[in-house]
Amino acid sequence: MAASLRSPILPLVALSVLLVCADARAQAIEPGKEGELANLIPPEAGARACFGRVYDEAHLKTHPRQQVTEMQFRLAYYIHDPDAFFPKGQRNYYFEVLARLRGHKQPKPFSAMGECGLRDDGKSIFCGVDCDGGGVMVKRNGDGKIMLDLEALGRLRMTSDCGEGEEGGIELSSGADDKRFLLSKLPASECPAYDDW
Repeated sequence: MAASLRSPILPLVALSVLLVCADARAQAIEPGKEGELANLIPPEAGARACFGRVYDEAHLKTHPRQQVTEMQFRLAYYIHDPDAFFPKGQRNYYFEVLARLRGHKQPKPFSAMGECGLRDDGKSIFCGVDCDGGGVMVKRNGDGKIMLDLEALGRLRMTSDCGEGEEGGIELSSGADDKRFLLSKLPASECPAYDDW
């Protein structure tokens, strides 16, 4: 027992859980402090961007352990109605990850939703799911692409239908071939407004 407490992995796991819980809470983004998030979408009401990729058979054949067959990442900037705490309205970056997986024939893709914020360096973007549901790191990758890093935190809790509870959910883990996803920007016509997610 004492030996396992000295394991270098346990503190890292505990730190990851704490970071997920801390970052997944409602994180208002103060105007002017959007940092790298503003390079993905401007801090304007209704601003949004979507990125996606469908993996073809050739790719999946060369990556036999990849679970994800299709992925989409949506990001939106939202200004809430003014209240006592935020007289000009709370401002948040919200995200949704949609994924289809091998061996799952459900009609709708699995989904994970939450909020995005910045790490202390002001450059690293973290998007987390509430209640310790994991998360992803997001980085611009030039030419209208982003890199979604699942490996950084190792997992993302996803459901097949909002309100379905845990029964229709899965844990998408980084695994052997599901560590990072290079996604391309989608046309505006394929990117729904936040209220329509």
